[in-house]
Amino acid sequence: MTMENSAFSAELQAALNKKQEWFNTVSLQNLLVQYRLLYTCVHNLFDTLSKKNIIIPDPYRMDKKISEITLPETSPFSDNEIAKVFGARFSEYETMLDYICTYYRFTVDNLSIPVVKKLIDFNKVFDWDNVSTNNTKMNTRALAISISNAKMGAPGVIQSLINDSVTKCSQSIKEINKILNELGLFQREMYKGELRKDLFEHPDFNMGKAMSGPDAEMAEIKRLYGKVIGKKKTFYSDLVAEIIEEDQSPEKDKKQDAVLAKLQIKEDVKQKKVQKAGPSSKELIMATVLSIGAIGPTLTQLRGKLEENFEVIFAKKKSFMTKLIDALKQVFHIKEKERICMVPVKDPKTGFEKTVKLNVEEFLLDLNKKERAYNGIGVKGPEYAKIEASNEEAILAFVNKQISEIQSVFTMINALDGYFKNEIDSITKVKIKGMQIELTALRNSIVNTNKKRGDYANFKQETEQMRKLGIKEDE
Repeated sequence: MTMENSAFSAELQAALNKKQEWFNTVSLQNLLVQYRLLYTCVHNLFDTLSKKNIIIPDPYRMDKKISEITLPETSPFSDNEIAKVFGARFSEYETMLDYICTYYRFTVDNLSIPVVKKLIDFNKVFDWDNVSTNNTKMNTRALAISISNAKMGAPGVIQSLINDSVTKCSQSIKEINKILNELGLFQREMYKGELRKDLFEHPDFNMGKAMSGPDAEMAEIKRLYGKVIGKKKTFYSDLVAEIIEEDQSPEKDKKQDAVLAKLQIKEDVKQKKVQKAGPSSKELIMATVLSIGAIGPTLTQLRGKLEENFEVIFAKKKSFMTKLIDALKQVFHIKEKERICMVPVKDPKTGFEKTVKLNVEEFLLDLNKKERAYNGIGVKGPEYAKIEASNEEAILAFVNKQISEIQSVFTMINALDGYFKNEIDSITKVKIKGMQIELTALRNSIVNTNKKRGDYANFKQETEQMRKLGIKEDE
């Protein structure tokens, strides 16, 4: 390898490593947040349409074992098949989003070029920017018709929930596609960089022969590719051609500079100023608010499992006659009887256990309101802006209230996890969804939020002491 090529290769590998770390720790974590928000909104729509019997969910959707991302069918169907056909497709879409959010690893290594392409195709299943009955895509058109039916005569809060969910789906998809497109471009450079490392640094690679001409370099790469890499990685001839241009074209210096420029991490100027100036008390308390926003996706996952577990518990208690009466109530739109659970709850401070009468619908509705608010805060939506516009005392009061309430929610869901397991027999036990992973995540989020609140309190105390001593903050 020539000195010139060696210097470029070293600089390239360093830039790739730095950009990969940035994707793993910053960009792809934002991608996961956006997918979780998308799932929350889709789940809200799915839940609303299912409960109103507008769609018929796939009855086997929870029993399917998912091991990879698959795309729901997009072929046309007639309007009178919307309930069944669209219901099955929307079920698959919602379940696949749950899989992506819960089990997929958001790292550069895991999100390869084929996976990025598949995710982008998955994002096209619904045209969230144009959920209209005039849309030419049948899935989107069916969604628009179903939503229109759901909003007909519905209370204002339900209509607002539906509109809000569609709007946020559109916003999330735009951000998701932006990140995926950036990742796709990076993966191309990553592929080229890894190829240079695997082949050019291999003892059997004849660099002198390869650098004798573009055709010779292509032949040498192909000769060693099968031996070193084989079928482990797809051979992309267009990317290999780019490598050769960067090595041997008359404009190779410009092309090499362009590659390195692509790998530069664009820093937020505002963020740099903040880092230089140091955090203010307002920024510290808003960081605490953001950590509350991060709880939203965990609440979404917990609420989904709670709903399924409650269905299992109450279905087990129903006789044939009860089920028949429930079916007739749905037909004649008679209000359902409230579902009540008597749950043994242990006080986390005293250890004393008491039985709490839990209204299931009220609890789930309150959980839904919290997750919507928190998800809005997490993406710095209008909810976040409204809080940020308040004074620090009001923001702190909000933080204290949310921490207190979410601690109570954690205690109740933790108690329900044990309640579900005690209420069922061994046959129906497999249908109960365990919640310990999500509960651990919720506990960690609460601890993190408490720590940030403590940092804010300490900062305020230190600032006050400095003020009393006559010391200015910028000294």
